[in-house]
Amino acid sequence: MRRTPDAVAVVSGSQQLTYRQLDERANRLARHLREAGLPRGGPVAVCLGRDAEVLTAMLGVLKAGGAYVPVEPSAPPSVLRQVLADPGLFAAVTWESLRVMVSDTVRSGRPVICLDTQAEAIAARSGEPLDAGVGVSDLACVLYTSGTAGRMPRGVLIEHRTLVSAYEGWRVVYRLSPADRHLQTTASEFAGFTADWVRALCSGGTLVLAGRDEDLDRAGDAAPLHRLLVDRDVTVVACDVPTVRGLHRHLRSQGADLADVRLIAVSGDSWYLDEQQDLRRTLGPQVRILNIYGVTEAAGSGAYFELPDRPAVTEHPERVSPIGTAFPGAAVAVLGRGGAPAARGARGELGIKGAVVGRGYLNGPTFTSRRYLRTGDLGRVRADGGLEHLGRLASHADAEAVLRGHPSVGECLVTGAENAEGHNMLTAYVTPVDGGSVNPSELKLFLATRLPSARTPRTVVRVASLPRTRAGKIDRSGVPLPARRDAKRRASSGKGGLSADGGEGGGIWSGIAGITALFSFLSWILTDALWPYSTDLSLVPQPWAALFTGLYVCESLAFGLGMGFLFCARPLVARHGRSPALTSAAHLAVAWLLIAWWPQDNYYRLAAKTDWARQAALVYVFNVTLMIAGAVLVAFAAAKPRKTDPMR
Repeated sequence: MRRTPDAVAVVSGSQQLTYRQLDERANRLARHLREAGLPRGGPVAVCLGRDAEVLTAMLGVLKAGGAYVPVEPSAPPSVLRQVLADPGLFAAVTWESLRVMVSDTVRSGRPVICLDTQAEAIAARSGEPLDAGVGVSDLACVLYTSGTAGRMPRGVLIEHRTLVSAYEGWRVVYRLSPADRHLQTTASEFAGFTADWVRALCSGGTLVLAGRDEDLDRAGDAAPLHRLLVDRDVTVVACDVPTVRGLHRHLRSQGADLADVRLIAVSGDSWYLDEQQDLRRTLGPQVRILNIYGVTEAAGSGAYFELPDRPAVTEHPERVSPIGTAFPGAAVAVLGRGGAPAARGARGELGIKGAVVGRGYLNGPTFTSRRYLRTGDLGRVRADGGLEHLGRLASHADAEAVLRGHPSVGECLVTGAENAEGHNMLTAYVTPVDGGSVNPSELKLFLATRLPSARTPRTVVRVASLPRTRAGKIDRSGVPLPARRDAKRRASSGKGGLSADGGEGGGIWSGIAGITALFSFLSWILTDALWPYSTDLSLVPQPWAALFTGLYVCESLAFGLGMGFLFCARPLVARHGRSPALTSAAHLAVAWLLIAWWPQDNYYRLAAKTDWARQAALVYVFNVTLMIAGAVLVAFAAAKPRKTDPMR
C-alpha cells in the first residue's frame, strides 16, 4: 500500500478500490471494532457474501487485532448455526438484510455490526492505521473445512505466521508481481478465498472478484467467466476442477484463448494428467499450468505440480493426478504404518507439516510443525520422486483409475451404495465424454478384465454429472441409489432409474395405495370406537352434514396416506435424487398426518351445538393442514429422482 497507494487493489463488478481506499476503510472499521471492545485475537464473523466489502471487513478485523471467521450467507442452515453459534465468537459483521438471520444465531449480547446502516458511524472514525500490537503467533482467521464425506466442517485456527509462510511459498512458485491481476472464484468461507486475497494484495497486485453469475463452480456456461477474464485483463487464475473443465470446454467450442492469462492453478479435487495435457495443447506453452494439492489446515498450501513444456511420456495419464513437490515452507510425505514416510512406490496417507500448518482445530487438537498432520488423502511417491494423489482413503481408487481409462468415460466415482432392496454393493457412477455415450456391456467387460472380482463394481450407473459439495469436491454421499434389477428402462431415451411406465415406481405406488385404503378404513372404524358419536351427523342439518362428511373422509384418507408412506416409501426416501427441502417436508407431513388424527371438531360442537357455519369454518381451517400434508406426500412420491441408467 505504501509503495503504490493509488494502484487498484480490488475489482468487483463496476466497483474499484485502490490500496489507499481499501486501507482507509479497513482502518475505520478496525477502530469501530476496537471501540466495541474487540479483544486481541477475538473471532469476528464476516457474513457479507462476495464483493469488495468482504475484503474491507476481513482486513478491518485483522487491523483491529482480531481473527476473521468467513461465513457464506448462502451456506446450509446447519453450517451457519455451527459457525455463528460458537460461544467464542465476539461479534459479527454483516448487512442489515442479513442481520435478523445473524442475530438469531449469534449468542445474545454479541455485537452485530451492519456495514450499511452503521456506515456513518464507521466513516466518522479516523482512517489512520491502528497499532493493535499483533504478533506472528496471534490468531488471524478461523477457516472451516469443506466437510467432505457427509461430515460437518471443522474450524481450523490459522495464525499470522501461517499466512506469511504460505504467501512466501506462493510468491516463489507463482512468481508473483504487482502487475498481476488475480481472478477470484471461490466463496469467502473457503480457504481458497483467503489464499487468493493474500497472494494478490500482499504482492501489490489486483484481486478481481467474480460475481455469482460469472462463477462456474456450479454453472455449466463458462462464457461469462471467459468474458470477465478477457475484459479485466486477468493474468492469474486460481480455480477448482469443475471450473477449469467447463472453461476448457468453452475455449475448445469457441476456438478462443485466455488473452493475458499467464498462469492457471487448479485445486480442490483430483485433476488428471491427460486433462492437463489437453489444456496445454489448447492454450499453448505461454500459459503455466499448476495442479495444486492444498488443505485448509495449511491455509490452502501443500504441494504443486507444474506441467512441463515437454512432458515425459506417462503410461495411462488418465489415471494419474500428480501433485509434484511441496511448496516452500511445507513438507508433504506419504505415511506408512506408524506414521513414518513410506517407501517409494508404496501407497499411504498423505501428511503435511511445516510452517504453513495452522495452530489446530477449533475446540479440538492442536498441530505441531514438527509432526506430520494426516490429511485423509491417499497418495504415493512416483518413480521420478514426485507425489501422486490417489483420492480419499475411503475411495476405491483402483476401480476409478481403470474406469477413467475407458475412452467413453468422462468423470467417474466408485462407492459402496445401498440399492433399493437394501443390499450394499460396489457401484460405479460415470459421466460420458462430451456428446458421447457409454456402452454397458463394454464397461462391464472392461472392468472385469482389469480388476479382481472383489474390487469390481457390480453396477454401473450413468449420471449427467457427479454431485459436488459447495467447495467443488465430489460429494460421495450425494449420488443416487442404483435402480432395482427389475426396474424398467426408458426404451426410447435410454435413461433409466425410476420409469414412468412401471417398474419400481409402480410397485411403490401400488403398496402405498393398498396401505392407504386399509388404514383409511381402520381409522373410520376406530374413530367411532375410540370416540363414540364424534362423527355422528344425524342431528346436523344440510348442507353442513355433507361438508362434515367430506371432511371425515379426507381425514381418514390423510391418515391412511401417512401410514402408507410410512410403510412402503422407504426406497423413495432413501434415494438422494429428491431435494433436501422436499424430503424434510415429506417427513414433517407424515408426522402431522399421524399426530393430527383425532376428532377435534367434536369438542367445539359440544360447546356450540347449532353454530354450524362457525363449526365448519373452524374444522376446515384446522384440517386444511392435513390436506396440505397429503399433497406434500403426493408431490414427494411423484417427484422424479436424479436420472440414472443402471447398466448390467
